[in-house]
Amino acid sequence: MKAWTISDDKLEVKFNPDRLILSVKDKRSNKVWEQVPLDSGLTVEKVSQDENFLRLDLQGPFAMTATIELTEQSELLVTLTADPRFSFEKIRFPASFQTPDKEHYLLQTDSQGLLLPVDDTFYLLEEQPFFYGGGGPAMAWVGVTDSRFETGYMAIFETPFDAAISLEREQGLITFSPVWLSSMGEFSYDRKVRYIFFDRGGYIAQCKRYRKYIWPKNKVLTLKENEKRFPAIAKILGAAHIYVWDKAREVSFAQELKDSGIDKALILWNANHLPYPEEGYDDRLKELGYGTGGYELFSDIHPDSHPGYANSDKIPLKRNLYPGLFEKVTARTKEGGKYSNQFGTYVCPGAIQAEMVKRVDKEVSQYPHETYFVDVYQANGLYECYHPEHRLTREQYAEAILSNYELLEDKYNTFIGAEFGADFAGSHGVYAHGMMTLQRTWYGSNIINKGTIYYYGDWKDNARPSIMLGTRTATDTYLKYSINEYTRVPLYELVYHDAIVTSWRWEDGNHHNPDIWWKKDLFNILYGTAPLWSIDQERWASFKVTFQESYNKICPWLQQICYDELVSHRFISADHTIQETQFSSGKRAVVNFGETSYIYEGEVIEPHGFITFHPPLYNLE
Repeated sequence: MKAWTISDDKLEVKFNPDRLILSVKDKRSNKVWEQVPLDSGLTVEKVSQDENFLRLDLQGPFAMTATIELTEQSELLVTLTADPRFSFEKIRFPASFQTPDKEHYLLQTDSQGLLLPVDDTFYLLEEQPFFYGGGGPAMAWVGVTDSRFETGYMAIFETPFDAAISLEREQGLITFSPVWLSSMGEFSYDRKVRYIFFDRGGYIAQCKRYRKYIWPKNKVLTLKENEKRFPAIAKILGAAHIYVWDKAREVSFAQELKDSGIDKALILWNANHLPYPEEGYDDRLKELGYGTGGYELFSDIHPDSHPGYANSDKIPLKRNLYPGLFEKVTARTKEGGKYSNQFGTYVCPGAIQAEMVKRVDKEVSQYPHETYFVDVYQANGLYECYHPEHRLTREQYAEAILSNYELLEDKYNTFIGAEFGADFAGSHGVYAHGMMTLQRTWYGSNIINKGTIYYYGDWKDNARPSIMLGTRTATDTYLKYSINEYTRVPLYELVYHDAIVTSWRWEDGNHHNPDIWWKKDLFNILYGTAPLWSIDQERWASFKVTFQESYNKICPWLQQICYDELVSHRFISADHTIQETQFSSGKRAVVNFGETSYIYEGEVIEPHGFITFHPPLYNLE
């Protein structure tokens, strides 16, 4: 049987009905990308063609139609259509492209970004939905690039809410395939994924293509534009982001920071933990020029029998207590159960606004915050809620989260920060704590092993939790992936640097692994991201000089490029120890992760050091 072909001056796309394989030849590079055969659960009943459209009539759990369109932009748009009422659990389509050889990387969009060698045998391959900080992508795309960072392809998921990415090995090399999930048990709507093929530009070109797509779709605003509505945003740019605990919540400690040269800071505190700052604390911080904020959490609830209710008089603003509302506000599974993890049972975002107002009204009367860091919402994935009073699809779940953000923005004039940076939120999340920490290789590693040098601590001491204030040794997995200069890349910053400020996680701050503190600082400088500290007065005193040095290295540089787009990133040396980033103002940072000095453009970069370059100023008179 003949192969069906659609083509233009850049691509030639063929579908072989005998082998059930789709292939794409990039005429610019003469490179062929060939898919593996379709999933065994799918059969092709008929193929037809209309100019640059191929139509595949498929039979699986039900009849479907796949349209493969070669667009005017030489991109491949794949649309899967079926009766919206058909029931199913999930479908994998189209098949994955076979990675040509081991000289390629998978562009893993978990957190900030990772070049995953396609012949890696240790990295956990699994199927994860979008927007899940425990291993799912923060952005609705994934890609592959060659090791010269020229040719490659990417897949943009235009319908990401009921979708997942399956990482898998084909012939020993890592690749990926789209997985479509049911919406409330049904097909519901057309599913779309767009493939773009590149003959040059590597991961930078892919990031910029996604930026071009996602900014108008999600109405992303630059930091400069957002600052017009929330002028206090200026305080967090080029600043250290600091969570304070115990006696560090005293105004005198903030004054000590200021006297020690920490000129710009965002000060945040968590009302689940004592002691509370004095009333008027925010006003005093504002007098020092600091940004002021509170930790918030609207996603978890404890049942009325939980011992936390007994302490509610001592912790009056405790986040996950809603007396008498457990059955009313919890999200429900299809079977009538509830979603939960070790921190509590999940609250449906469509059921909590009235309680949000009660608590925030009370809090801002004492602590007029300029921002709220809202935990979990952009990190925990999206869920279906079958509760009869607030039934939500995953997309509606996301919309309800954004509605809750808008409530905080509109009613209290506070801008929002988030855990992780799932990008369905657009510009509602002005800062995203945790994006510098690669989540998939941080969670589930030896950090959870008590009694070891890697253990990350716990929450047992309410005022001084060791998970926030302790130090530890980085695990081998962390060193291999999360902090490895050879394979880390700023995918998220290449899309969002001028819209969202990112940092490390609050229990994985710059200082939590003192032996690699210098390295985290260099990544902050290179990527233009904020340092994050989680400290009490004792931790500050023990590392004061290093905190000051860290601030003075990072923050003055950030203040120069905080509004800039990150234009490019490149590896200067073959071992990737020397790297450069360039920003839209023309300013550049070059860092040296190596153990020996390096001469670059006539300048000596010391081991573990950096230099910055500024474009010349021309006098036009």
